[in-house]
Amino acid sequence: MYKAALWKLNIQNKKETIMSTEEEEIRARSFILVDENGKPRAGLKVLKDGPALSLLDKNGTPRAGLSVFKDGPALSLHAKNGKSRAVLSVPKDGPELMLRDENGKLRALLAVNKAGLALRLWDENETLLAGLDVLKDGPELRLLDKNFKMIWSAP
Repeated sequence: MYKAALWKLNIQNKKETIMSTEEEEIRARSFILVDENGKPRAGLKVLKDGPALSLLDKNGTPRAGLSVFKDGPALSLHAKNGKSRAVLSVPKDGPELMLRDENGKLRALLAVNKAGLALRLWDENETLLAGLDVLKDGPELRLLDKNFKMIWSAP
């Protein structure tokens, strides 16, 4: 419960504003926080898929986000241009960390799931070039060329 000042304003009947202070729950689908100049700097919304918090820089560009959707929670960090650079999520299979370059292209993935640990590396064209898995049977390392052809592997 929060202490809140409740304001009631009935414009149709031109009644006076009434202010009272009581312990109340505040309910809304969305909250927008603004800076001293009235620019949005943070937003908390309940979207169709779940709640999301967005933090904006002084230019209104999203820089960080936290969400909880059906697949699980996710934390995303964005560059000055608003493009996602890092996403930490926890889907039902296990946690994942995705890293993207300055153009927003996926470059690295680290995942832990029931099968084990997986590391994937992509080039600037998002071509998968390397994979390392640590499984119950032991580690596996694969190196691929730009045509996705295996050039080296070790069990």
